[in-house]
Amino acid sequence: MKRKLSLFFLMGILILKSAYALPNAQEDPRVQKIYDELQRKLIWIEEGKWTSCGTTLLDTLAHVEDDGLWAEDYLPFVNYLQKANLSSPETQKEADALLTLAALTYVSDMKGERLDPHAVDKNIHIPRVVADETNLLRGYLALPNHCGWIYDLAPSNPEYQRLKQLLALYRQKKVQGGWPQLPKDTKLQKGDKGPLVETLKAQLIAQDALPPQGQGSDVFDEALEDVIKTYQGFHALEQDGKVGGATLKALNTSVEDRIKSIIISLERQRWLPVPLPSRYIQVNIPGFYLKAVNGINSFYMPIITGREYRKTPVFYAPMTEIIFNPSWHVPTNIAVQDKLPKLKKNPNAFAGKGYHFYSSSGEEVSPTSVNWDSYSSGSFPIRIVQSPGNANALGKIRFTIDNPFSIYLHGTPEEKLFNKAKRSLSSGCIRVQDPIKLAKFVFDNPHEWTYERIEKESSGTQTKRVKLEAPLPVFVTYFTVFEDENHKWHFVDDEYGQDKKLWTALEKAKKSFTEEAIGHHGIFDALASP
Repeated sequence: MKRKLSLFFLMGILILKSAYALPNAQEDPRVQKIYDELQRKLIWIEEGKWTSCGTTLLDTLAHVEDDGLWAEDYLPFVNYLQKANLSSPETQKEADALLTLAALTYVSDMKGERLDPHAVDKNIHIPRVVADETNLLRGYLALPNHCGWIYDLAPSNPEYQRLKQLLALYRQKKVQGGWPQLPKDTKLQKGDKGPLVETLKAQLIAQDALPPQGQGSDVFDEALEDVIKTYQGFHALEQDGKVGGATLKALNTSVEDRIKSIIISLERQRWLPVPLPSRYIQVNIPGFYLKAVNGINSFYMPIITGREYRKTPVFYAPMTEIIFNPSWHVPTNIAVQDKLPKLKKNPNAFAGKGYHFYSSSGEEVSPTSVNWDSYSSGSFPIRIVQSPGNANALGKIRFTIDNPFSIYLHGTPEEKLFNKAKRSLSSGCIRVQDPIKLAKFVFDNPHEWTYERIEKESSGTQTKRVKLEAPLPVFVTYFTVFEDENHKWHFVDDEYGQDKKLWTALEKAKKSFTEEAIGHHGIFDALASP
């Protein structure tokens, strides 16, 4: 029996190789392990028919695109198996094993193993998901009702399920023809009228930003201006109520591209830990917000993230400490790139802002006594430190995260920057709009750490470090499609180009099996022959 089953896999691998190279059975004996433990009993077939679990699994694999997986990776298996002749014990064994192989692939894909995130983009520093799909499947099959796992593989967080619903909605929009396009360089504002305004309204209706009864008039009136402002808010655009530039680009983004963004967000959701902890902070880089979660309760807060050339990395790490009235030890790259050019022009450029300058020996020096023109990125021995105070670049509170990138959350004296829609303005660290509110959440001790006490501790210039009693998980993520606190969907720009790379990688990861490779060449017929 074992030799016949091994022969089945070896022949199957040779036949499938023209479509996609499967792992060698001798190197990855996942299926054999499962059948060894089950003493070669069939899993999905009973009395010459698919069991209810087998039928459920086949139906699920026929709809993997609902979760943003590639139908091409599964439908050839499903189509072939649904037509397979299960009349003989030998073909039953072969069909059962092939469905087990498909099940293992499905478990792996749904657990987020399709890609290595860091290989997709070097700015993504999260570990590749590694799930032992063999042990997982063996465990599922040991349950009293071993069909339930088929429905439970998806992440349990509500946003994942709502993303699936959004994907179905936008695929329906695609079937309906998507939406019309405004001509390139179109500019529209309140007071305009004509066919372009009608096209604009058709776009907004198709994108659920305007009710169908809003079509009617071809006039760009005040009500339409308000609709455009709301639309701009959901796309991280300046809310001026006018159409042109970035707003035109968002309106003209095709339904196909929106679907791609949703699929990418589903894949990123599968990278998150399952289950998520009960308390955590999630930073969304292109969305310019953080979400502080405590059980079913959460709040959102605007943030500022890294510029395109000083990208905030994607990583998961614990928050371990809060520092009141921190000093800022200016990183060398920022000192050279940002501070040095200004000091060359004016040695007193930072006077009155609490900056101190130290030589390589540790001696404090006056900026006017330094020959700044003699320094460059290759030679910069000066250490720059900004003392605590109202002008400090870190604001009054810093939230330390245990990571190798020197990235942390902190306040800022430049509060006006939160009025901007595009807030990729920092040197990589994450500035938060309301550090006192965030600190109260982090401490999670309303009796000892009241809002008033936190406000008092952060006043003045005395530095105080407070270790957290328990580290708080922080997930620095990258979602261009996400919900806000009112469950409204936002589509924002791919600020760092990560989505583009991820889509390319997902397409390359397609296995693209063909039904011909699986069945037409006789994978079952050959093995069933006497």
